[in-house]
Amino acid sequence: MKKYIEMLSIPFVALALLLTASFTLTGCDNKEKVLDVETPGGEIEIERDKDSGAVGVEVDKK
Repeated sequence: MKKYIEMLSIPFVALALLLTASFTLTGCDNKEKVLDVETPGGEIEIERDKDSGAVGVEVDKK
């Protein structure tokens, strides 16, 4: 029984390291919300990318 546990521990450790690396490298969007306006007629969202400084505007009409 101990032999099987030792055999399976290496793949489990490798899988855990692979999952950790993939989540770390994927990350999330590095954006900050500059303005968020909600009105009865729609919504306006302005976000700025912290890395590049690019600004994105999203308008949703209801």
